[in-house]
Amino acid sequence: MSDVTSIHDLSQVKREFDILLANLAKVLKEVRPRTNILNTKLGKIKKDLENIEHLEKNEAAKVSEIVIKFNTINDIFKNNIEVNKKELVKIIEGKHDYKLDSNEGYNDSFFELSMALRFLLASKEARPRINLDGECDVIVNDKIAIECKYIHSLSNIVKNIKKANNQIDKRIQNGQAKIGFIALDLSHICPRDKVQEFAKYTFNRFLENYQYLEKKRKISGDILDQILVDNNFKKIISSYIMTEIETALYGELGFSYDMGSNTLAIIFQSMNSFYFEHEGRAIPIISRGMTYFLNRNLNHESAKKVEKYIHSLAVGIWAV
Repeated sequence: MSDVTSIHDLSQVKREFDILLANLAKVLKEVRPRTNILNTKLGKIKKDLENIEHLEKNEAAKVSEIVIKFNTINDIFKNNIEVNKKELVKIIEGKHDYKLDSNEGYNDSFFELSMALRFLLASKEARPRINLDGECDVIVNDKIAIECKYIHSLSNIVKNIKKANNQIDKRIQNGQAKIGFIALDLSHICPRDKVQEFAKYTFNRFLENYQYLEKKRKISGDILDQILVDNNFKKIISSYIMTEIETALYGELGFSYDMGSNTLAIIFQSMNSFYFEHEGRAIPIISRGMTYFLNRNLNHESAKKVEKYIHSLAVGIWAV
């Protein structure tokens, strides 16, 4: 499992979201000049973000999850990424429904963009070239082909992987790339109720321990803040989420899937949101974890190199 921790305060999140809206407004002016960004679902999300302290806790956590997810797209405008603007506009499409958001069609385009950004930020090239404007989902430095599949249904996992494998073989045969990765987003099929239940149980056990230490006068300060920055707490939550999505994947794919000679690994991720509260104070948490399934045909040295590269793509857990 790959996991890195970042902490974002609410004011920072709001500033970044305003920057994103300004960037996307410029794109809309070219592609759909009659569309005002504030009249899209992002405008409605902005209103909820401004009013987040007054939302129900679960809704506040979901707003935080979506906003932080969208804020990563700002890196497109900061770096040299070739993007079809009509494709970019697709990420603002869809309904303003937090319960249905993980299954909305825009997630397919968004996942391609987010994976491109992962590879961009991990690249050691002085000016990495990432192209999203072709038949392949993502091509990095004319070398790495990444076929991205946002999974809407558990039963379609194997079908999507086979399709991605064939697409990578085609890209390499055509000389578009030399190696390939399959990237899956399993956020929609992650059992969120089970994850929520586990997270709540884990938080309560940590809370008991911290309250004991507070009673013994071994610690002072806000217990909620201390738990949420506790590495043991974060690792337990993240590891459990990864266990659930690994179970979902391997339950359909098995452990001996043959990727052929061109695909180095299947990378898969999940994004989840929760809130934790203590003494009337609540904080939403957003977790995005990633793990992988290596090609069984790789030798030991190649496997280690691929593992190291995948770990450089890691992102992790935020507090808002």
